[in-house]
Amino acid sequence: MKKVLTVAVLAVSVLIVAVIVIRGISAKGMPAGHRAAEVSPKSAESLQVKIDTVKKASKNPDRRRGASRIELSEAELESYVLYALKDEIPAQLDSINVHLGPGTVASDTQVTFASNSIGNAVVDSLVGGTHNLFLKAKLAGEQGRGKFDLDEVRLDGIPVPKILIQTLFDKYVKPNYPEADLKEPFDLPYGIEQLKLEPGKATVVY
Repeated sequence: MKKVLTVAVLAVSVLIVAVIVIRGISAKGMPAGHRAAEVSPKSAESLQVKIDTVKKASKNPDRRRGASRIELSEAELESYVLYALKDEIPAQLDSINVHLGPGTVASDTQVTFASNSIGNAVVDSLVGGTHNLFLKAKLAGEQGRGKFDLDEVRLDGIPVPKILIQTLFDKYVKPNYPEADLKEPFDLPYGIEQLKLEPGKATVVY
């Protein structure tokens, strides 16, 4: 289920979504203090336990697919990216806020890129340094298939051209996941039948 949870990327927003979708599955209305308390290594471990539960269930030949479900919180997703995926993100992730809505996932991140992180002088001049990144996308899964549609990416409030997103995707995602494609549907891993996003939570049926 690391492959359903892990969906997202831009500069890092798109990269994060790609990782959330590829590896497993990617607060308004909640007091800031309460939310901050939930983002922790413990919350990351909680999500890892859920991932392992789904993965273990997929190996049981007698189990009926679609008979179980789990819920994932925004804080668990934030914690997982900050603590479990930090070594896989090619930049320093300073903060991330994940917002789940009806069929949508968004992330507000602050991230620091090295001045030569991309290897392309023009692109590096745009993304080098510390930036605020915003990503919003549609994400859904039905009958064992998932679909991720990127709606919006902004860098420091400025819309990011699709060619830059594709450059980052090709640089950081394609080498490890040659079949990954931001536009094509994908198989949900570990026998997952459905992925539903709602305000504040994601429900995984497996």
